[in-house]
Amino acid sequence: MNQDKAFKIHKNQNEIKSIIATQNNDLKNENANMNGNTPSGQMMKFASITSKEFALTNVVDKKFAQLHEQGLIHIHDLDFYITKSATCVQYDLEELFEKGFKTRNGFIKTPKSIGVYAELAAIVFQTAQNEMHGGQAIPAFDYFMAPGVNKSFLKIFIRLIKDFHELTNSKFSFEEQLDELIEKHCFNFDTSKEIKEKFQKDLISKKIVANEKLFNKIVEISERHLEKETMQAMEGFIYNLNTQHSRGGNQVVFSSINLGTDSRKSGRLVTFMLLEALNNGLGNGETSIFPIVIFKVKEEVNYDEADVQRAFGLSQSQWSEVNDWKTPNFDLFLKAIETTSRRLFPNFMFLDTPFNFHELWNINDPQKWKYEPATMGCRTRTFENVNGEKTPLGRGNISFTSINLPFLALEYLQEHNLLKNEKINYQEIDQEKIKNDYLKIVENNAQIVAEQLWERFNYQITAQAKQFPFLMQNNILKGGSKLKPSDNVATVFSQGTLTLGFVGLAEALKALTGSHHGESPSAQEFGLKIIETINQVATQWKRAKNLNFGVIGTPAESVAGRMAKITAKKFGIIENVTSREYFTNSNHVPVYYNIKAIDKIKIEAKYHPLTLGGSISYIELDGEARKNLHAVLGIIKAMKDNEINYGSLNHPVDRCKNCNYSSLIRLACPNCASLEISRTRRITGYLVGDLDGWNSGKQAEERERVKHKLNNENSKNF
Repeated sequence: MNQDKAFKIHKNQNEIKSIIATQNNDLKNENANMNGNTPSGQMMKFASITSKEFALTNVVDKKFAQLHEQGLIHIHDLDFYITKSATCVQYDLEELFEKGFKTRNGFIKTPKSIGVYAELAAIVFQTAQNEMHGGQAIPAFDYFMAPGVNKSFLKIFIRLIKDFHELTNSKFSFEEQLDELIEKHCFNFDTSKEIKEKFQKDLISKKIVANEKLFNKIVEISERHLEKETMQAMEGFIYNLNTQHSRGGNQVVFSSINLGTDSRKSGRLVTFMLLEALNNGLGNGETSIFPIVIFKVKEEVNYDEADVQRAFGLSQSQWSEVNDWKTPNFDLFLKAIETTSRRLFPNFMFLDTPFNFHELWNINDPQKWKYEPATMGCRTRTFENVNGEKTPLGRGNISFTSINLPFLALEYLQEHNLLKNEKINYQEIDQEKIKNDYLKIVENNAQIVAEQLWERFNYQITAQAKQFPFLMQNNILKGGSKLKPSDNVATVFSQGTLTLGFVGLAEALKALTGSHHGESPSAQEFGLKIIETINQVATQWKRAKNLNFGVIGTPAESVAGRMAKITAKKFGIIENVTSREYFTNSNHVPVYYNIKAIDKIKIEAKYHPLTLGGSISYIELDGEARKNLHAVLGIIKAMKDNEINYGSLNHPVDRCKNCNYSSLIRLACPNCASLEISRTRRITGYLVGDLDGWNSGKQAEERERVKHKLNNENSKNF
């Protein structure tokens, strides 16, 4: 047995022993969404260790395996490599619900009420999780749930008419006629005033209702009951996604929903009640971790500059009193602002950012949602498509691999005797030369990562359709229903994305220039060139292979700590490069750097057109955001104005586990003095209820996050 193999066996055995002993370490806390102490969590980790080792030894090309083990690159979801599964998908629920769908045990018919629509949406998430290793998203939740609202309304309306006839002892024999009139007038919750009046006249003439007053009363009561039923459906949906531990390792499904652009009454009711349920929290007032809710911001639909300025001029309490906003869903946008200030969700995606534009989008198109980009909660974006329709529907990321930018920088400095004894000799650095040389190094490594993605893709597409029965039979991955069980999945997987990621741009800039992009305009210029270089390589591979290669700003959770640890071990502790337990997430300005919120937004926004595989920007706030909604509105406006792709706010959300008091809690609960505090924070795009479940790198990052003041800096003059 060679020395390397013996070391790996010893290492694996020690890792398994630590899992058995339920030791609190980075191996157990690699994924903050998983409880590594439970039997299912332990089994997931046992499987992860062995499957990673098998993949690196037997499947992955030795060149790539070595680079991964050295920490120069990170092959994400390596434990799922041998399964050939893809990362994530965005559902076309309209197709699933209209046609019904197959499961292993039978066929699920088209739902007939909003409650069942919401239940089945959660079940789709749960069932598909067994065939994907990443997250899933619904790109137009409001549109997809709206038919359920209309069906429930009609059920309630018909029942009330029957109940009225029974209560008044009049025989009801109009059921067939009533159904015919409903179909004739297309009467439902969304019906216009004109059609409603014609329908009403027909009901009166047929003596189904006695008069206009009674008709209006039945409609009024129907709508009141519908609101309650929709609220219960949305509460149930959120409860299900926080309790269905169907993902490996006793995890709930990594789920996301996008909404906000349906301006029909039915779609608006779905959005309002979902936000209301989110704002209320779970049973003891806990902030729900899933689904990640993304509010799609779009001019003409839910955003207008005149509305924004008007909102700035009103008090928080006055916002809900206005019923004549210029855009139909601006009130829902403000409700989203209020909800995120309390629950950290929704996040916001900006559809008017130039690269999110779709030439087929039309405000009068009832299916305009097909042409609206949507995102996974972590940040993955699937929109452009060289092999089919430009849409997020039925598509997702196939795989992604990240580059360790600080490692490459320090390796170059060491090779050129510019790094000695953990000190960088900036006096001897020729900045023009080092920048040119580093860009070539980045290009070379980006080529290696693209080659590795290509290798993995060719392995993945040898999978047969029968390996993903739910995804393929139900056409969840578009084109899957056309495949026979023994067909390979090449035509389907070619619709997805292959993305090159990166970690630690700030630390790489610090090593090479002495400043990161938040400190220096020249460092920002160089940082953009670095990511442009990676993007150029992705574009080359896209054209050469006719596949959706792209760049993603890596959602670094465990990899941020892993790469930092490996790099520090190799090069030593170098101040502001390897001196922390983590590398900065993708192209973000370091969390520890004190910078104005507006400047952070402006700097990071420049990277978003270069990272179309997925990008996000956060602003970290101090204090209770719900007490200054104007500041929150100002930040979201600034993100939109600066053409951010996807953005969100971080702020403290604390809850006492003893008495359920919820507010900003510095140390002990002010209500009962308990020290048992649940501190919900955002980790890479999603939330985690308790910080002790994070790995050490992300815990260190959270401790150092600079908080931006909730004051006039973030007002309308922001």
